[in-house]
Amino acid sequence: MPISFEGWLAKSGGHRNIKLCPFIFNVLSTLCSLKLLFVLLIFYILISSSFIPLSTPVHAVSWYARVGNLQIDRNSETVNFTIEEYCHGNITGINTTPRGMMVDGIHSRYVNIDLNSVGVKQRRSALKGDIKTEEYTNASAEAEEPITRNILKLSGSPYYQFNFTELWPVHLQSERALVYSGTMINDLELSKNNQDWVAMSFRRSPQLYSIRSCRMDLERLNISLLADDDDALQVEFLPVKSLNYSIQAFSSGRTGLSYAQRASDMSSIISQGEELFYGNYSLAAALNMSASNKNAASVT
Repeated sequence: MPISFEGWLAKSGGHRNIKLCPFIFNVLSTLCSLKLLFVLLIFYILISSSFIPLSTPVHAVSWYARVGNLQIDRNSETVNFTIEEYCHGNITGINTTPRGMMVDGIHSRYVNIDLNSVGVKQRRSALKGDIKTEEYTNASAEAEEPITRNILKLSGSPYYQFNFTELWPVHLQSERALVYSGTMINDLELSKNNQDWVAMSFRRSPQLYSIRSCRMDLERLNISLLADDDDALQVEFLPVKSLNYSIQAFSSGRTGLSYAQRASDMSSIISQGEELFYGNYSLAAALNMSASNKNAASVT
């Protein structure tokens, strides 16, 4: 049955006060779009045969390393921002010429947040119908600490051991409630945290009611490499991270839920799944992923 969430986000977050947006229309033909794109390529370091740590704190930083055929490219930013949004309206067509030429109404929304490989992507489009949404997103990141590295080559051994340490924490929390009834809505979303991800898609749904919550944290990252004179032989990607995602929904249409959690070797999958639903149904799901790689291989 449909989920009622009148004021749910505002009530669940006592410190938040989501105000009514000024665009409530009797006749609505609008393109609601929100773009958040962080260009994080201001400070770029190229490392080939030697490796140089970042030593000067900056607000937007990036580091790059290549060992044989393996390439590492990381970037982040010192930032803190909050989005609070409330939208309620009726999507209809409008007359655009004196002769009465009609343009179909459409609602559209696009979001892309990426901070040190922690982020969300959202894409929504809806045709004629009634729509109501509430959303709250808070993201914060710090990229002040320098990148450190250790290199070791044992006497008589053909192998090199590299260890990179990155202390660029990220926190992202997002909550959303959505109600739509009309011709059709497509609502797609991806939440990712350093190669772990959850994707949710509602397609061609005349009715959609959903409440979604997502929290992701990245504390630190260690990358350990074993290489010879020609190429990298082994790599371990060791972040301290978590991804917690939950959703309750009622939909009529086609829905897909998929997820994956990757191992430290960057190629193996620890857990992975995909579910598809067609027709009228209620859905409740919760996914929790974490990695506590505090004891990364050290080089002495």
